[in-house]
Amino acid sequence: MTPAAVTGMLLHHLVAGSHAEAVTALGVEAVIEHDDRVLLIAEPGPDFTDETWQLPGGPVLPGQTLTDALHPAIAAIGLAISEITGYLGHHDHPGAQVTTRVFRFAVTVTDPGAICRHAGTGHRWTEDLDCPPADVAGFPGPVTTPAAEPPLAAQLRAWARGIYPDEAGAELLIGHAVFLHRADFTSRFISIPGDGAGLAVIDWQAAIAALDGSLPCSGGENRMLRLAASLAAGIPVNLREALTGIDDRGIQLVINAVLHASGHRPPSEFHDHL
Repeated sequence: MTPAAVTGMLLHHLVAGSHAEAVTALGVEAVIEHDDRVLLIAEPGPDFTDETWQLPGGPVLPGQTLTDALHPAIAAIGLAISEITGYLGHHDHPGAQVTTRVFRFAVTVTDPGAICRHAGTGHRWTEDLDCPPADVAGFPGPVTTPAAEPPLAAQLRAWARGIYPDEAGAELLIGHAVFLHRADFTSRFISIPGDGAGLAVIDWQAAIAALDGSLPCSGGENRMLRLAASLAAGIPVNLREALTGIDDRGIQLVINAVLHASGHRPPSEFHDHL
C-alpha cells in the first residue's frame, strides 16, 4: 500500500468523519520500518502472562491533532520521530461503552536501535504485521469536487441573513462541517422556530456551555465553535488561545468569516443562496 500524504486537509477529514459517525474516542499507531521489518511492542494480557504484539501507539488527548498524539506515544518506548511519511488507514475497536477509532501512520525514527536500550519495553522486528488490517475506504482522498453541504445549512443561512456577524458565525460553522453532522449537537442546540418555514436557530450560549463537559470534541473543533459563537452571539473568546490551535484550513475559514462580519462577504457564500 502506498501511504497517503499527511496534510492538514486529510487530518481534518479523518477527525470530522469520525465525529460525524459519533466516534469521538480516537487513537493513533505507528508503522516503524527498519531493514524491511516493522516494529511491534509486547502488550501483557490481564494476568501479565498472555502477551500480544501490537504496533506502538496511544490515545489522542483533548487538544491534540492526530499527528501530535504520535510523538508522545513513540517517546514512551524510547524513540523519537524523525518524519511522519504517510497515512495508512484506520480500524475500529468496539468496547463495552465506546468504540475507539485508531489511525495508522507510517513514520521514521532517528535511532531505531534505541528501542534496545529502553528498559521494560518488550519488542520485536517482524516482516509480517500480525495486527488488525488498516481500512482506507472509510475516508476520502484528495478533495476534487465540492462536498455536500451539512444538514440545516440553508435554514441557518436564512435565519442569519442580513446581519453580517450572524451570517459570518453561521457560515463558519457550516464551512467547518463538523458539528452540523452530529446529532448530539443539532438535536440539543438547534431549533426550528414557529411553523418551521425554512429557518433554524442555534442556541450559542448553551452550545458553548456544553463544551465544558457534555459536548466532547477535539481541541481544534472546540476553538472553531467558540469563534463562530463569538461572531454570531458576541460570546467572549480568548483569541490567543483560539487562533494558535487551528489548522491551515480552519484559519482560512476564520479569515473569510472575519471579512464577512466586516461587510466584505465573499460572493460565493450568502449571495449564492438568496
